[in-house]
Amino acid sequence: MNAMEDRVVSLQTICVVVFGLAGVTAQSTSHLVVPTPYSSQDAVSFEWVAGASRDVRQQTLVGAAHLAPVLGQEITAIELRRTAADETYLGGTANLTVTISTAPHTPLECSQQFAANSGAAAVLVFSGLVTLPTSPPELGPSVAWDVDNTIRIPLQTPFLYLGGTLCVDIVGQPVPGQNANWWMADAEFENISGSVVDLGGGCGIYGGATKAWSHVDERSLLPGAYARFFAYGTPYGFALTAFGLPNPNGIPLSLLGLPAATGCDLHLGSLDMIAVSMFVPDADPLLQYQGGRADVTLKLPGNAAVLGLSLTTQWIDWAQMATSNAIEWTIAGSVPTLDMALVEGHPSEPTGNVSVHLAHVMRFEYQ
Repeated sequence: MNAMEDRVVSLQTICVVVFGLAGVTAQSTSHLVVPTPYSSQDAVSFEWVAGASRDVRQQTLVGAAHLAPVLGQEITAIELRRTAADETYLGGTANLTVTISTAPHTPLECSQQFAANSGAAAVLVFSGLVTLPTSPPELGPSVAWDVDNTIRIPLQTPFLYLGGTLCVDIVGQPVPGQNANWWMADAEFENISGSVVDLGGGCGIYGGATKAWSHVDERSLLPGAYARFFAYGTPYGFALTAFGLPNPNGIPLSLLGLPAATGCDLHLGSLDMIAVSMFVPDADPLLQYQGGRADVTLKLPGNAAVLGLSLTTQWIDWAQMATSNAIEWTIAGSVPTLDMALVEGHPSEPTGNVSVHLAHVMRFEYQ
């Protein structure tokens, strides 16, 4: 081989090395934590891990504003980090199924119907066992993404993110004998709430001495959330939920021609909406003293138009012809800015509970 041939071979070798290194660089992995302020700092709350100790389905919707660095990239892994606490988390194993899609709406417009949040081109990205490591105490405020603190889900099928609201759908089932009964993942919590005022008017055999058997979840009174109302009454009896303007003075139900006892007062000045449901008894015999439970949810628009809006809710237990305590409730004075939502429920149910002010801190690996 002459000198010219030697130089040609050398140039070919250099090209192979250079382009090989370029390929490695192009395939190098990067990480994005959402919400970004908690890339290394512990967030203010914590949340269960699906499948750590019980069957759970968790859909997390992540707004596009969080994901700009990932646009046009393949997501190759999802990680959850433990929350800061002076306690050891004993590890375990969970059986997870993970599907990713582009949701057809923003987090504030999310539905309590799991299927409504999944995009048409959903991709099954992982199915199998995931390790929850034994994690020693982490006091914070900084918590590293190291192997002792992190649950890692390596995607068997990478997901190409092309924009929009990302929907990460995780169905978790515990592995018998390998439960991690208290393994809390870091979560961000936006501390906003609506407010309630009890107007009284309750009667009947439930609710104790105060006859307060109607309730409203204050944390659900947020724009974009599902306001949650629930009450306890005659098992398998009809539950009528009335919504309207408040009437602080109250009107005896008997004056309306209904066979109600003294003390059953209607605290509604108008009837704007009525919902009919049923009081379903709890399977636990120890809880059956409180009667059956009826639940009603009302989707609140995710915009400023409903800020500070007030209505009153009162229930009628038709079997007793008894009124609940009336509750005047007011929607929070600010729109959630988290731009994430969590829908959580049982894998066999079509719906879950919606939180637009609480979500896991997630780290996405991408390339």
